Amino acid sequence: MFKYLSKDFFINVDKMELDEALLKHNLSPDNIPSPFIVMLLQDGDRKILIDAGIGFSEDPIVFSGKEYIWKGQLNHLLEKENVNPSEITDVVITHFHPDHIGGVFSSDNQLVFPNATFHMHQYEWDYWHSSKSDNQPPLFKYFIEKNITPLKNNNINLITKDFQEIGKNIISVNAAGHTEGQIALIIGPKNDQLLYISDAFLHPIHIEKLNWQTNYDSDHEKARNTRLKLLDLADNVGMKINAFHFDFPGIGIAHKENSHWKWVYEK
Repeated sequence: MFKYLSKDFFINVDKMELDEALLKHNLSPDNIPSPFIVMLLQDGDRKILIDAGIGFSEDPIVFSGKEYIWKGQLNHLLEKENVNPSEITDVVITHFHPDHIGGVFSSDNQLVFPNATFHMHQYEWDYWHSSKSDNQPPLFKYFIEKNITPLKNNNINLITKDFQEIGKNIISVNAAGHTEGQIALIIGPKNDQLLYISDAFLHPIHIEKLNWQTNYDSDHEKARNTRLKLLDLADNVGMKINAFHFDFPGIGIAHKENSHWKWVYEK
């Protein structure tokens, strides 16, 4: 669980309109609670992890003179489900922000899921390993150097197309904007599918207010186009949606009312 600020989540909004939206959702400007929801899929012998959380370290990480403490619960939760990390056959990395990749390697630089194939988009890999990402926060680059770059010597599947199958009943969908190569996922057989949207929306307010921008998106125009793409995709097929940062477990439905959208959590 993390706490965000409204000034970062909603950056192009009139204060009065923002205050009204925050009040509607029982939020305060300095406390927007946000879980980091990792998904585990099991299909026969396959155990598929969608993202790897922020990671866990017994000791603070010292970076640029500051101490950071990461206490992600992924490994503990897998243990509670009687899942050994060595049993994970696939790890899908939707994008390379710290809260999605921090659990790939342990604090002593050991691969946490040693037998997994790691799936990620080619655009995301290329962007973060080029000069295009030089203006990104140094802490983000640190996480990538520790948790992503070393994967080049392991089993990687680089996704190159939109709507590309990456396993039985799992299709990746290009969802650029939050990052250059973010992907969403269509999960399940055709008559019963779930759309995993990763960080295309950081809060249900972003579904209701499609033009409201967040400080965490790299390209606002692409992010808005992706939001419309995913909402239309879910609406056309009648898919439930799962979001990484919505209230746990992050599952619900986006209803279209005239030209506006409304988020409803699944009970």
